[in-house]
Amino acid sequence: MPSKRSARDQLLMYVIGIVLAILAVGFTAAWFYLQHRQRLDGEIAYLTIPQVAISHGGHSIRASFAVRTSATDAEWAAASKPALEQVMMKGLMDADPQRALAPGGLASLEKTLLAESRAALQTDRLQEVLITDFLVSEGDL
Repeated sequence: MPSKRSARDQLLMYVIGIVLAILAVGFTAAWFYLQHRQRLDGEIAYLTIPQVAISHGGHSIRASFAVRTSATDAEWAAASKPALEQVMMKGLMDADPQRALAPGGLASLEKTLLAESRAALQTDRLQEVLITDFLVSEGDL
């Protein structure tokens, strides 16, 4: 009888050891995943929006944009690129060219475009909209 009991005790110890090993591997994997996710949240990604051109009210405006997001949202931003292009086009249509060319005008336009983009896409994943090129001319394109 004593040998049966010690065999059962030995099996129990193996089972406990296996369970503890599985838990240790699981917690380690979760920790590495969280570290990776935190690193991606800290990284910056930019989505380039090609040149948008509009003609409105006797002015033509051409502009290029870059949209800043976190690295974790870069794929989402790339999928939202057509919607962002439409928002940028509408924002340029609504923009006052003279005000945009005044001191602080482009910064104000960038803030307006960011707010409009967030509202149109119903998200706060967008961190910043940057105007990389901006050209205003008299007359139509």
